[in-house]
Amino acid sequence: MIFGIGASGKVGEEAKRQGGGKALLVSDNNIEKIGILDEITKSAIQSGLEISLYKIPAAEPTMENARDVTNAVRAKKYDLVIGVGGGSCIDSAKLAALMATNPGDPQDYCVHVGSNTREVKNRTLPKILIPTTAGTGSEASNTLVIIENKYKTWITDNKILAEAAIIDPKLCLGLPPKTTAGTGMDALSHVVEGLMSAQANPISDSLSTAASQLVFENLRTAVEHGDDIKARQNMSLAATLGGWVIGFPWIGGPATIGHCVSEAIGSRYNIPHGVACAIALPYAMEYNLPLLEEKFSSLATVFGEDTIGLSTHQASFKAIDAVLKLMKDVRLPTSLKEAGVPYTDIKQLTEYIVNERQYLYDLQTFNPTKPTYENVTRLMENMWKGKINKN
Repeated sequence: MIFGIGASGKVGEEAKRQGGGKALLVSDNNIEKIGILDEITKSAIQSGLEISLYKIPAAEPTMENARDVTNAVRAKKYDLVIGVGGGSCIDSAKLAALMATNPGDPQDYCVHVGSNTREVKNRTLPKILIPTTAGTGSEASNTLVIIENKYKTWITDNKILAEAAIIDPKLCLGLPPKTTAGTGMDALSHVVEGLMSAQANPISDSLSTAASQLVFENLRTAVEHGDDIKARQNMSLAATLGGWVIGFPWIGGPATIGHCVSEAIGSRYNIPHGVACAIALPYAMEYNLPLLEEKFSSLATVFGEDTIGLSTHQASFKAIDAVLKLMKDVRLPTSLKEAGVPYTDIKQLTEYIVNERQYLYDLQTFNPTKPTYENVTRLMENMWKGKINKN
């Protein structure tokens, strides 16, 4: 990992170190329009690298998009893949590197319920990943996400990890407030859900706690004052820490009810991923709170809440209150109703989560509270209404 203001200028030096001669650069129109690619390609070309630009649609990648990028990387012989952009660009670059050296269709390698997932046998092409948002942390994770039939699936393998992640906070300076807010809450969701994992340990907890504090101390500033480089730097660090945490096998992606629900609703209702994660987070915290009161009580203090004189139970709810307040401060919806999800869909969503989706995430292993039809119904009802039960 190469982290720091101006670090993106080192892409040529890093490409040389990876032995690259011909690189596929995966990005999108938005990144090209704001000029970020100019500096990066200049550095790469000066190092002797030959670059072919492949632009993905400016949206979360579908299976059709995944097949298109697979065809593009297989059409020529490349030595290296560079990904520049948000999570979709980074994930598409990871996929290109994987499919260049492994046979078959991208869908073969995706996780599914009730069918075998094809093993990634061959090393991928070397990858240099350069994020332009502070949210997914995909530059530091071993997973890539694809939308299939309105729902998200993914490929997870340590071979997907970047050979080099270059995190340059100045690349986030042009992010609009709404994007800053959504991606920042994605980073927070990763680390708070990491803390919630039934398999969490002191290694992931310490990183998650530090990243959580960075988000609470900097996201409001990054949203309201987008040119504040210190806030951008701290949010970039929080996002990268989050990507690192969710790649730990005991966190699993994160494999908790929050991401299980958010990835069920996001692409289905055209809710940006970070916003969907934000909506799910406080209600996922309430869902698991009875088994995590000590942890949430400590987290409330990290979030800047005054818990003096409160019982552990009362203090634990302060952590949820703090998340909801942060969401409101950065102008994000705090309920499914506010996000436009029809109430009539709640029953169908609940059945899908209980009967199928929970098994993709292995919630029986990773989520502290074991899902049942009754408790997931309560969760989804509360999430739709925007209601936290403090009892």
